[in-house]
Amino acid sequence: MRIEKKTLNDALRVLGKVVSQTSPVEQYRSIRFVGGHGVVRAMATDGVEVVSLLLAAEGFDPVDFCVEFRELRELVRIARNDVELFGTFIEFPELEAVPVEALETPLPDNFCDLVSQAAAVIDRSNYRQILQGVNLSAAGITATDGKQLLNLPCPLNLAENITLPFPLALLAAKLNEPGHLWTWKSGNNKIFKLEIGSFMWQGKALVGMYPEWKNIIPETNALDYHIKFTEPEQVLAWLKNIPPQKGSNGVEVIPSDNAVTLKSCILPHNTINTVAEYSGVLPQIGLTLDREVLLRMFLQGNTTLHAHSAGLLPILATGGAGQYIAMPMRTIKTNSIQTQQEEKTMENTQTVGSAPVQMVAPVSINPPETELNPLEELGNSIETFKLKLKVAFDDLAMLSRKVKEVQIQQRQKERDFIQARRAIERIRMAI
Repeated sequence: MRIEKKTLNDALRVLGKVVSQTSPVEQYRSIRFVGGHGVVRAMATDGVEVVSLLLAAEGFDPVDFCVEFRELRELVRIARNDVELFGTFIEFPELEAVPVEALETPLPDNFCDLVSQAAAVIDRSNYRQILQGVNLSAAGITATDGKQLLNLPCPLNLAENITLPFPLALLAAKLNEPGHLWTWKSGNNKIFKLEIGSFMWQGKALVGMYPEWKNIIPETNALDYHIKFTEPEQVLAWLKNIPPQKGSNGVEVIPSDNAVTLKSCILPHNTINTVAEYSGVLPQIGLTLDREVLLRMFLQGNTTLHAHSAGLLPILATGGAGQYIAMPMRTIKTNSIQTQQEEKTMENTQTVGSAPVQMVAPVSINPPETELNPLEELGNSIETFKLKLKVAFDDLAMLSRKVKEVQIQQRQKERDFIQARRAIERIRMAI
């Protein structure tokens, strides 16, 4: 069987997102080719998901064999035009047939584009596995990382929501045509099958209860002021010049009547003043948003920012394809002027002499609400500690994965050594 080099290379780019190259199970690190009469289906699985593509091939005899992914990639690399394939038969897990009672849902031609936008919000290292997927429901496509949420309207005929695993292969396929989605229950699991053109993806939905995200979206009338950016491209270019960094990377939003000033918290001298339409009440506290939140807002085409004057509610960004919700950053500023004034007052009350002098308590020149709240300080300390714990757990998980990969590679080397020794012994016996 022969397949054009470009066709096979494009297929490996998609199927490689599912293949587990370091798996000790041969099926999980191989590509299966099955078909004949000029059309062959290339399949890959990791034991949970199965992805396949229909490919044009030269050959009319029925075929059913597997080739290890690394070997196949090397064949494609050294090939000039067509790739001639040979392989061995390996027992591959059979796909569960779509039952009659499965619910079929038509998918619009922009489905993959919407999923791509939603996937950009997901944190794949989130400790809650359910938040690592894309949620589909009658209300559309939803994704969140616990700090920001994106809902994109999409007509889906679903009786109940289903959360698909992170769609790596679907994103790599870059499809722009309509398709179909089938969902059904098999025991305690929800199964899905998605077909778009020659692309097929089947597997188990993520287990767990997806957050009630509709309760998170604030009512528009509860957000008492909004800012409509007239020149979003200018702001987007400015945001891209702020270096990304882990941890706090806030941008202060300072509105006025016909303009808004954006100021970087890590680069205080880096500011931009742009034209904007402002309406509503004046904010009681400053609005500070993470640089990634503002960047995501403008990349999705949103131009209007709705916020609460007291900073008690999430912000809502509209004007693009859907609704984007994110939490503002809580910043506590210590007032050095008050400290200096207190020290100066205490110094002035101390006089030299034998007469007793009454100590006068310093008078604060700032309103009480600017003083540091112990509860807020404790809350910030807890959040900081949580972030440190998360980083430590992420590093531990990464080290654990590396150890497992080394162990698997070591076992593979041992197996190769044993096979080579046996081959040498057979050659000696033959001689």
